[in-house]
Amino acid sequence: MTMLNVNDTIQKTTEYKKFVSIIIPTFNESKNITDLLNQIQSNIPTGTAVEIIIVDDNSPDGTGLIVEKYIEEKMGTLYIDQSYQNISIKIIHRKEKTGLISALINGISTSMGQNVLIMDADFSHPPEVINRMISELKKEPNCIIIGSRYIAGGAINGMSFKRFLLSVGANFIARHGLSLKNVYDPMSGFFAFPKHTLHGMEFNTDGFKILLEILIKKKNTIKVKEIPYTFKDRKYGQSKLSFQIIFDYVKAVWKLYRYGRKSKKQNTHLEKRKSVRFISKAARFYTVGASGFVLNYLVSILLSNGFLGNYGYLQATALGITVSVTTNFLLNKFWTFEDKNVNLTRFIRQYGMFIGCSSLGILIQFLSIYMLRESGVSYDVALLLGVTIASVSNFLFNKKWTFKENIWG
Repeated sequence: MTMLNVNDTIQKTTEYKKFVSIIIPTFNESKNITDLLNQIQSNIPTGTAVEIIIVDDNSPDGTGLIVEKYIEEKMGTLYIDQSYQNISIKIIHRKEKTGLISALINGISTSMGQNVLIMDADFSHPPEVINRMISELKKEPNCIIIGSRYIAGGAINGMSFKRFLLSVGANFIARHGLSLKNVYDPMSGFFAFPKHTLHGMEFNTDGFKILLEILIKKKNTIKVKEIPYTFKDRKYGQSKLSFQIIFDYVKAVWKLYRYGRKSKKQNTHLEKRKSVRFISKAARFYTVGASGFVLNYLVSILLSNGFLGNYGYLQATALGITVSVTTNFLLNKFWTFEDKNVNLTRFIRQYGMFIGCSSLGILIQFLSIYMLRESGVSYDVALLLGVTIASVSNFLFNKKWTFKENIWG
């Protein structure tokens, strides 16, 4: 992992030549890019000075060369950066793919705009929304404007079931795991902001989403406004979603979570104590889970073989599950989380939440295995990862929601 300090790259000037710089990272977007450039220009508000910066990662399909030719034909010049009716287009050629965030920072570092607008090249972010984004920037000059799929008026069209599940799941994790509940679409890749927002920031160049880093690292200093848009699956080409991207996202969320914790910690000793408590409670939780597995098996067998009764296998299984879930709840309440409050209303609520979190863990396991298998991962590996993800989720959900504890500590 390398860190990139924005102050090392972004020009410190207040004499901006453009109102907004539109940054578009590309890789193999030859079928989309020409039409996209045309549509962007037709959606720029009259009289607004705009530059469009394409950052191409040496696309094998010649995307970068297509943009060069487009500039030459459109502007009537051989220059790769040329203005035309208050709009300029620039192409940045990178030798190789070194990450989405580094591509965006490369684009921003050469931009001349007071504001920055980031979007994809595959038409999943509709160019017709650009007009409103720019208008909102003019009305709210110190605000991040986020194109949102998850507020009233927003929607998702044409996305496969697997990608939809990943999108919803990633959004849920970002909002609740990183305490961004007031932002409905923190995973958006379609947003605009004043360039000065980035001053003083360091970015993890192998991070996943630049918006997530901004929202976490500028949490107490920025205002956020979301506007609805309809996400459409790419017009041409193939989705770049892969198992590696899923893995990178999990890493990025964990690093941002730790960043948030480090920014809040009072001293090293306190942080070490929290680490010990977290590990201790996790160990207790999984010990209880293992005992519940054994108890479930024994009760089900004893109820079905005549030792404790002559129940059918379905009844015996149901009773075994009930006994193990109940004992798991009691052990976790009084031992794992050391909650001695026996108020009846609180007790019933916690029991219901415990069952709900356990059910959610089962659902997460099924969905994780499904998505991993659809991504080409073998079943044995998918099963192992699915069980691990579900187990960790179950612990964290119960810690935060059932027993009302902070995740860390």
